[in-house]
Amino acid sequence: MKIKNLNVYNHQVEECVNNEYPTGEDSFRQPCLQMIVGQRTSGKSYLTSKILAQAKKEKTFDVIYIVTPSFNSNKAYFSKYISEDNVFEPTKSSIGDVIARVEQDRDDWESYLAEVELYKKYKNDMKNKHFSLIDNDSLLEYLDRGFLNSNKPPEWKYDKKNPQPPRSLLILDDCLGSPCILQSSGLTRIATLNRHISPLAENFKERSACGLAVIILSQTYKMQSGISRVLRENLSLLTLFKNKQEKQLDSIREELANVVSEELFDKAYAYATKEKFGNLTVDFRPKCPSKTFRKNLNECIMFDELPCSCNKK
Repeated sequence: MKIKNLNVYNHQVEECVNNEYPTGEDSFRQPCLQMIVGQRTSGKSYLTSKILAQAKKEKTFDVIYIVTPSFNSNKAYFSKYISEDNVFEPTKSSIGDVIARVEQDRDDWESYLAEVELYKKYKNDMKNKHFSLIDNDSLLEYLDRGFLNSNKPPEWKYDKKNPQPPRSLLILDDCLGSPCILQSSGLTRIATLNRHISPLAENFKERSACGLAVIILSQTYKMQSGISRVLRENLSLLTLFKNKQEKQLDSIREELANVVSEELFDKAYAYATKEKFGNLTVDFRPKCPSKTFRKNLNECIMFDELPCSCNKK
């Protein structure tokens, strides 16, 4: 076999922004699209609370929303991380309502940036110390913004020390069969665009959109009125508890076939779920190939076929 290089299609294309939130080296990439599948009392809510605890430790999210009919039953798991103002019943409009809140935060962010620029102008004008040189419209705006009274720079409403576009998470819990799943156009939108939801007017470092991380808790992976295949095939993370229904596992293997090795999946699944409450997470966008499979979120299941590339011993 011989190879001949052609002088075509060789233009170097600039890489686009990835819209990722800052996360720890061993944490999952965010914003994710994650599905956590397990039968009732399997431990889905407990596991989710561990994800929220780590996110709080790393300050991954500014706001966490949840759509659920059973928030009061799971307060022990979620109330430390989710304000009741951000709890929604699973209706036809609930996902759209959350997206609207994310977009309002985006508008607030861009208003904050405009105010920062205005404050810079104000500080520059004040260096003159000659009010007669400042036009009346500017003086009135400085007064309306409170600059003349407080002389304090604008503050971003979330992370004041490290301002950045808002970072949000939406949890869908106990929503199968509800209008939230069956009738919401917002679900299809987040299935394909969650990292690009709420685009920014100007790129901010590595982000061109606010994005919206999504975690879906479900008792089954596949059912007629459940999570659509479009969403399942766009997952960045899939977490599975022990499932005794072989047809469900066959569906999972079929849909994962083009992404991960069926042989490695079976080995990892058997190991991760052999104990009560044990679970397997498959990371489809791992920071290192060796972190593709995890047991209970914090134990990597290593395979020779997925060597480590993160230079960690």
